[in-house]
Amino acid sequence: METKANYVLIGSFTILITAFLLGFALWAAKYSSDQTWQRYQVIFNEPVTGLTEGSSVQYNGISVGTVERLKLDVQDPRRVQAVLKLEAEAPVKIDTRAKMSQAGLTGSPFIQLTGGSPGAQRLTAVDKRDMPIIQTEPSALQNIADTASKLVERVDKVM
Repeated sequence: METKANYVLIGSFTILITAFLLGFALWAAKYSSDQTWQRYQVIFNEPVTGLTEGSSVQYNGISVGTVERLKLDVQDPRRVQAVLKLEAEAPVKIDTRAKMSQAGLTGSPFIQLTGGSPGAQRLTAVDKRDMPIIQTEPSALQNIADTASKLVERVDKVM
């Protein structure tokens, strides 16, 4: 006896359901992963030599995220805007400061977050469409580079 099954209809239905379930799983995974991250913006008034997208962000020496995007400020090209992707639980407060740092003499540069007193409020955006901005402080690396540059200028004047 022969069955009267429509193989094209059954195959199409199976592929459609499989594609729908796969799409739903990907959407759910992205939604849950985005919920565990918070984005912040840092504006550096100094060069960020060696810092790249994907560089580490540390809070008091503990890795809490990465640099998601780097770009020059449109209004002032001397400034660099960095978008940080940090863990949602990272205690970023209104008195938290960011600076460039480097692991050892030859290590890759990263962003170091410091401060954040226990009584301070969490840093939030003023407008829901904007990212919260973490204030910066000059890095030791930049201070050394500036001092070396001034020293070379003085030696050049003497000679």
